[in-house]
Amino acid sequence: MGKGQSKSYDFTGESVKKRSGSKKSNGVEARTSKNIDPDSVNSGKSENVDCTPINRTSLPVTKEEPINDSSAHAQENSNAVSGEQNTTTTKNSEESSETNNIDDSKDSVNANNSSEENSETSKTVNSEETTLKVEDQKEEKSESETLEQGPLEEEDLDKDVQNQAEEPQKEAEDLKENQKEAEESEVKNTEEEETGEGPEDTNKEPPSEEPSSVDNKEEEPADNTEEVPPDTTEEVPPDTTEEEPADTTEEEATIADDSQPDNTEQTEDQEEPDQGEPVQVVTDGVGVEQQEDSVEDMADTVSAVVCRESDLKDGEMKEFDLGDGKVLVVREGPEFHALGSKCTHYGAPLINGSHCNGRVRCPWHGACFSVKTGDIEDFPGLDSIPKFKTEVKDGNVKVTASKSALADPKVQRNMCKAAKPSDKKVLIIGGGPSSVTCAETLRQEGFTGEITIATQENNIPYDRPKLSKALDMTADKIALRSLDFYTKADINILKQKQATAVDTSSKTVTFKDGSTESYTSLVVATGGRPRVLPIPGTDLENVYQLRTPEDANQIAEKAAGKNVVIIGSSFIGMEVASALAGTAATVSVVDIIKVPFQLVLGEKVGSVLQKMHEDNGMKFYFERGIKEFVGSDGKVTEAVLSDDTKLPADVCIMGVGVVPATDFIKDSGIDMTNRGFIPVNKMMQTNQSDVYATGDIVEFPLFSVGDQKVNVQHWQMAHAHGKTAALGILGKDEPIRSVPFFWTVQYKKSIRYTGYGPGYDDIIVHGDLDAPKFIAYYTKGDEVVAAASLNFDPFVSRIADMMLAGEKILKSEVQSSADGWMSRFEKLSIKA
Repeated sequence: MGKGQSKSYDFTGESVKKRSGSKKSNGVEARTSKNIDPDSVNSGKSENVDCTPINRTSLPVTKEEPINDSSAHAQENSNAVSGEQNTTTTKNSEESSETNNIDDSKDSVNANNSSEENSETSKTVNSEETTLKVEDQKEEKSESETLEQGPLEEEDLDKDVQNQAEEPQKEAEDLKENQKEAEESEVKNTEEEETGEGPEDTNKEPPSEEPSSVDNKEEEPADNTEEVPPDTTEEVPPDTTEEEPADTTEEEATIADDSQPDNTEQTEDQEEPDQGEPVQVVTDGVGVEQQEDSVEDMADTVSAVVCRESDLKDGEMKEFDLGDGKVLVVREGPEFHALGSKCTHYGAPLINGSHCNGRVRCPWHGACFSVKTGDIEDFPGLDSIPKFKTEVKDGNVKVTASKSALADPKVQRNMCKAAKPSDKKVLIIGGGPSSVTCAETLRQEGFTGEITIATQENNIPYDRPKLSKALDMTADKIALRSLDFYTKADINILKQKQATAVDTSSKTVTFKDGSTESYTSLVVATGGRPRVLPIPGTDLENVYQLRTPEDANQIAEKAAGKNVVIIGSSFIGMEVASALAGTAATVSVVDIIKVPFQLVLGEKVGSVLQKMHEDNGMKFYFERGIKEFVGSDGKVTEAVLSDDTKLPADVCIMGVGVVPATDFIKDSGIDMTNRGFIPVNKMMQTNQSDVYATGDIVEFPLFSVGDQKVNVQHWQMAHAHGKTAALGILGKDEPIRSVPFFWTVQYKKSIRYTGYGPGYDDIIVHGDLDAPKFIAYYTKGDEVVAAASLNFDPFVSRIADMMLAGEKILKSEVQSSADGWMSRFEKLSIKA
């Protein structure tokens, strides 16, 4: 938006693709950030389609009187036992960070065929001709396609998603194989020339002094520096005419390609490690700006004018096709930046997110990337996005990128290796996201000492939030990194290591198996453990708590065709209910509150979720607790409620929150609260020197509430804690500054939430709760302290950016209009 401009945001649940009129430029299409909604893509469920435009200035407004207790959801479920409301703000164990897992490292393709014979160049020209024709066919087809509402979510994690995740990997492997054959052929020819053996190639074409043209479209020059001549490039007019549905990716259906790229060149603002050998865990990710000058291989390079300089206003971002991939172009003042178009967490299209103060924020889960470097600066996720070379000349914006980076747009920063021997040792207890982020940050920042992650599980760190959304997922499929990744980075993983004691004087940790580990710096990141109900029958067979992939797999197996009773109606309970819909014979949910998520989201939003579940066959038993589980032959057969209602139960699941797993530090001298949380400062330091704590177990100063110490059990926040702790260990203090952001996925619908809501005193809802398509503002006094939405992107991601910038949204700004604050947000993105 230009200076002083504001507009009414009209999100209708349809994604909009703004094309370059009726013209093309090198197969480039433009998409804008207007009217985007990734929740509007539904696989095979067209009954939810609602294309009625919403007028943001005349949306129905509803108010809800808040309940007195606004504590977080983890504590609300514990009340199923006693009927008393708990006021703690503990989040659900799904969001806890004790153990998570690793994405397999995947080698990106590094093409280097600059010395190939001229016959290979001729083949490239023919390949380009075929590519251009395919692009034309794709464009014609895309003009007639429309999107259905309701995205595929995380529970669609196995078949369609796995195939989709493997497609770019297959393309990259094919390209790598072709290049390998070409290199072998070149070596063979070179040997023949040196020995004088081998017949002369009489069919070899003479060298061509100028690049060939195909269908009047210029072939890229070998040095990738020549500007596209004006007479061969059609000018891309401003995108203000035709609008079509955009090609959005399927939300959270992406399993986040299990094979991750292993390494890339160092980003611009990365400090060069002073010692230690860099870990070559990825191949050259050509397309990162620092690598552009070394691009020599045309076979792996695509370059095109994607738009006119005037097509993007200051602060605006648009998505363009480039070769077989897409790039996100962001304008900040006179500067243009071209980036990878998808978030590296679950593959969300970043065009649907938010751009503010030099960052692009993911619309789904809030990860942030620098527009100048592509570095990931806030979480969740571990990888950065590629940064491509951008040139502006004669009003044209030209982008040059590697095809392999477009096909697999995940970038890992260079990591040093350990120097042996070393007198420095960082011991991290716990296998969650903060542990992985901490270890990786240490290596990225040049730490050459020993790093050990000790987890009590028998799995390497995995993506825990997926457990309740896709119960059949195995640990290896949702690993955050591969074991090979840790090996190459000299990060030791110790499994089945449950800590039992910490001695801060001798700087040692003792484990349940009797072994000990020493440290020079200790990070406690043990997360939470599921709360056990103090009632009879919890030891019966088929009574479960969901904590590990093995737990999830057993629930999925035993629940098929059976009667399931779930205790608790917050994150784990409701996501498991959604996952079991259609597979279990019956699913009954028990809780003492009135609606699901009541304490976190309020009654009106909770009622939306309740109806969603009831429409899928769930039965609710609210305002009552659980008295006991009854069994026969050691197996549960019945759940008896507090009012003596008896529910048939073949499988029971207790989703009643978590408690911090910190008992082992009680005699260590490390301060703890009476609830078992560890208070830390802005650098995640405890009261003991060289001891840090991160994740669900800490109370830390949250900047957005005046540095009040809070407990936030979000997957995203745990990542941020790990990075901050690592920088603190290295003496590079960077105080924690992250806006809480969480999500829940049920029936392929995703509710996104940002801010810190405990203590809210009013809720203002805009939109249509029946559609459902809404945004709910949680206010305290005259200030908006949190927001939740469904089918209302990119509001929540933009609100998070407002909060990060220190800008308060006032209650008066959202009383009559959902976007009363939007004009202030737009000014934050304007640099000129």
